[in-house]
Amino acid sequence: MNLHDTGPSSYCMGQHALETGTLREDAPSTPHEIQSTKRAFLSVIRSRADIGVHAFLVGRTVIGRNTTCTFPLHDLKVSGHHATITPERDGEYILEDMNSTNGTRVDGTAILGRTVLRDGDKILIGETVIRFSLADEFDIDFHSEVATLVGTDPLTGLPSKRRFDEALEFTLQNMVRRDTPLAVLMMDMDGVKQINDTHGHLYGAHVIGETGRLIAKVLGSTGQACRFGGDEFSAFLPGHQLDAACSIGEQIRKAVESAGFEKNGIALRPTISIGVSCYPNTPADSLSLITSADAALYRAKAKGKNCVTG
Repeated sequence: MNLHDTGPSSYCMGQHALETGTLREDAPSTPHEIQSTKRAFLSVIRSRADIGVHAFLVGRTVIGRNTTCTFPLHDLKVSGHHATITPERDGEYILEDMNSTNGTRVDGTAILGRTVLRDGDKILIGETVIRFSLADEFDIDFHSEVATLVGTDPLTGLPSKRRFDEALEFTLQNMVRRDTPLAVLMMDMDGVKQINDTHGHLYGAHVIGETGRLIAKVLGSTGQACRFGGDEFSAFLPGHQLDAACSIGEQIRKAVESAGFEKNGIALRPTISIGVSCYPNTPADSLSLITSADAALYRAKAKGKNCVTG
């Protein structure tokens, strides 16, 4: 990617381009210096799934639904490769539509040919509104904080449930269109109540947070997870049949069982029970997939916990 995305989600969202909340030692300190360091910047200001996503423009930027785009969007009304923004030598930025299905608009007007973007222009692509601006470091800090608050679970660092739900819906519709399987995992930790009762809720929160990070590590780029609530997690795996998804569930189970969590010298040993469902075995809607995976999770609990059931 040639564009440093600072959004919070695992589907197509990179790490922060700048540290948030503080200024670097070499950061400009006067209004004149800050003005001179402004850079072209995109931020999503209206979207079901991508609100808060933002990034600097570095070189030619392709906006679209395809994950290979430099500014990918989770919007089914956006074409795979929808529009481009290209920097010119004179400092201007040129927006062009790429023969998209639904067209591109700037401040309500459909664009024809090359359009010069101005600071503050709002680009309408599908159902998504992107603001083009010239941003200084203070702007970047603000957008990074907003993106984190909107899109990240503070305990685990996983995407927020809202962002996860929208990503699941978007991904499922794509999988149905491509006739490709998609698996959903529902996961519930075992033993957290005992940890809370014995050591206090800070210890329970510690193992929940660490488990979320372990789940993200096991999934890598194969899927996306969220904290569903309390000590329960959910994940989806595009392109995975039931057996393959159960194998990944088993990797998660083993990782939690062998993690050896510890806080203040106290060993904490929770486990995790996992239920798995899969489209096309289950009807093609997210509620059915989650309900089916939840039923499988209850079967795992009934078997004695710390196991994976499909």
